[in-house]
Amino acid sequence: MNLKATVIIPTFDDWGSLQMCLDCLDRQSASPTLFEVIVANNNSSAEVPQSLRLPSNTRVIHAAKPGSYAARNAALREARGDVLFFTDGDCKPDIRWIEAGLARIADLGPHGRIAGAVELFPEGPNWTGPELYDRIHGLQQETYAGKGWGVTANLVVRRAAFDLVGPFDEDRFSGGDRDWNLRAQEMGCGFFYCQETLIRHPARASFPELAKKRRRTLGGRHHDELRGALPKRPLRHYLSFLSAFEIRRTLSYPGMTDWETVQVLWVAFRLGVVSFLEVARLRYLSGAPTRS
Repeated sequence: MNLKATVIIPTFDDWGSLQMCLDCLDRQSASPTLFEVIVANNNSSAEVPQSLRLPSNTRVIHAAKPGSYAARNAALREARGDVLFFTDGDCKPDIRWIEAGLARIADLGPHGRIAGAVELFPEGPNWTGPELYDRIHGLQQETYAGKGWGVTANLVVRRAAFDLVGPFDEDRFSGGDRDWNLRAQEMGCGFFYCQETLIRHPARASFPELAKKRRRTLGGRHHDELRGALPKRPLRHYLSFLSAFEIRRTLSYPGMTDWETVQVLWVAFRLGVVSFLEVARLRYLSGAPTRS
């Protein structure tokens, strides 16, 4: 008999965070006999640290092709579960993550999908300016769910949906979760946002981390613009550096001090500069999208 679920976790050069994720999965309220965990090692080397503690239901595969979506596809080919739980190696699944996900997806159709809640947390006792920016403008899972998709930091999908829709686009470093889910939506795969299916995700604690994500995201958009999936924004769109939307959202966010507001707006402005330079590189310097 097939397992009820497979948890798929791509990892790239971050074994320390992965250990915390695996420890959370080892403490799930669901019995370990109900699910397996596949870690897709996306490092160039297949070597796994001897110090890594693997729960009994966990195995590591080597996914040599660079990119988290290529790694997820590699794990998909190995998965034995009827329901696939996707998260990232730096996330902390709630103790009822699998239990709640299995309970909710049972109410959906044979090709059901669930976007679970994503709750950000800071690295230390206090939120830094970059972390506050990420909390306000970063992973907005409930907003995405309103548009029919969810990030792979917390996505639960029937295996049959992948059999119907096909795998992730593994030639991209960003936006593959949105791309796949919108294809699934077009093919009638059921979808639901579930607050109880909870993942805790670290907020990006430094500006370089946010800049890295921004470049990766813009690379994904550039990919979609080239194939006509998204309209091409003129370069002047990126010249404002600080958008009216970011200003409004930051100023209206509850509980912010004046100093925190200034910090977030300064981060937003600097990221605007990063965006302009990256779009210019991609369009006019024959640049290729990167993962870093």
